[in-house]
Amino acid sequence: MRKVLEKALALAKKRADQAEAIAYNGEVTPVEFKSGKLHAVEHKEVRGLGLRVIRKGRIGFSSTTDLARLGELVDHACQSAAFGQPARFQFPAKCRPAATKIFDRAVAGFSVDQAMAEGRQALERLRAAAPELKCDATIEKRTYSVELANSRGLWSSYDKTHFSYQLSGVGVVDGHLLFVGDGRRGCGLKLEAEAMAGKMARLLKQAKRSARTSGGRVPVIFSHEAMYLFWMALGMGVNGKMLQKRSSPLQGRLGERVLDPRLSVSDDPQLRLAPGSAPHDAEGVCTARLPLFRNGVFRSFIFDLQTAGIMGTATTGHGQRDFSVQPSPGISNLVIAPGRRPLAEMVGSLDRGIIIHDLLGAGQSNLLAGDFSANIGLGFVIEKGRIAGRVKDAMVAGNVYQMLKGNVGEISKETESRGHYHTPAILFNDVSVAAK
Repeated sequence: MRKVLEKALALAKKRADQAEAIAYNGEVTPVEFKSGKLHAVEHKEVRGLGLRVIRKGRIGFSSTTDLARLGELVDHACQSAAFGQPARFQFPAKCRPAATKIFDRAVAGFSVDQAMAEGRQALERLRAAAPELKCDATIEKRTYSVELANSRGLWSSYDKTHFSYQLSGVGVVDGHLLFVGDGRRGCGLKLEAEAMAGKMARLLKQAKRSARTSGGRVPVIFSHEAMYLFWMALGMGVNGKMLQKRSSPLQGRLGERVLDPRLSVSDDPQLRLAPGSAPHDAEGVCTARLPLFRNGVFRSFIFDLQTAGIMGTATTGHGQRDFSVQPSPGISNLVIAPGRRPLAEMVGSLDRGIIIHDLLGAGQSNLLAGDFSANIGLGFVIEKGRIAGRVKDAMVAGNVYQMLKGNVGEISKETESRGHYHTPAILFNDVSVAAK
């Protein structure tokens, strides 16, 4: 791909003031089981080139998967500049990226036969532990390379792996559909079917008992899985593009305490084998761990080059994209500092409350403003420090910012990686619950 990038840049520099080319070359192999049986094995190849130019002070962009038509790619990028945004940046020169482990040879060498054998073994464990469930499994590996070059002399390339392992089950329990699941996602190979199947079996056993849920304001523990809702909202709030559009609830609040003082949140693009890690961002800007909230105080928005230029500040190295789109700001890996109390003790401390493992419909909420209202997909009533039974026909609602600022009871000592979020579980003292 290097020769392709060199040719694309050479053609672009004849017609544009500045140019940048990014190339992706990778493979995706998902192996999918449905209802306990092998359903599909696929192999996809992804190869493409994106070209961004600055011509007469404006941004032009085009992309292609046909690497033999570079002349057309350059034509389209230069022509689109006539209608593009005024450029508020220059492409970066060379940086010295940190050594970030994002490639795992074990993932690269993991074969389809190994994936099929692993999936069958996982489903056998689930059948033995939870015969009531119809179970699915998806194991997917990705390997790809990224090459980035621009007219100011930057040239960088890196290889990355990605491994995803998901188990899920559905069954009828006490007259209601029950969904349980668990998964792992990152750059490294994690074959933890025994742990995932054990957790699903434990949740199923607890769910066979139901408990009456009274509505009103009650203490609620959001487990590691359920906390994604809060961090998704914060990720929107700190996004510089939302600041540019004047739609961020954090506008004008830098230096203000907006979270509980026990909460510190950072974005870490160099976290080992984490899905959002890379040696630099998608524009070639070197990155480092960035504190977003320190002891509850709001410290920083995240920016790419263009958004930072519009806002009159510097990029934080958070430009994200693939080859087919222009960059925009986005979090890499959100890391939330742990608390001091084990989750089991948090459960044991409640005379009456709820613990939530899964939410349904939360994506329909106005998360940009921090508001949410969602059905409890999988949750349990806690009575006198013990799990009394499954929550049925209940909803939970609130505002992420209000809850994280003045409603935090305890933060768990244990943290877990859930995709791009490395999070503890959190007990909120007073949460609105509606129940039939």
